[in-house]
Amino acid sequence: MRLTQGTFSYLPDLTDDQIAKQITYAMKQGFAISIEYTDDPHPRNS
Repeated sequence: MRLTQGTFSYLPDLTDDQIAKQITYAMKQGFAISIEYTDDPHPRNS
C-alpha cells in the first residue's frame, strides 16, 4: 500500500543507493537526522 498524504509522497520512491547518498550527505553537512517509520498506515500516523 502506498500512502500519498503529503507533497513529497507523490515523488517516486528512492533506491537504496539514493537513500544512502542522502544520509551520507546529511551527515557530512552536520545536519540533525530524524527518521519516521510506522507499520500502521492509518492516516493518524502521517
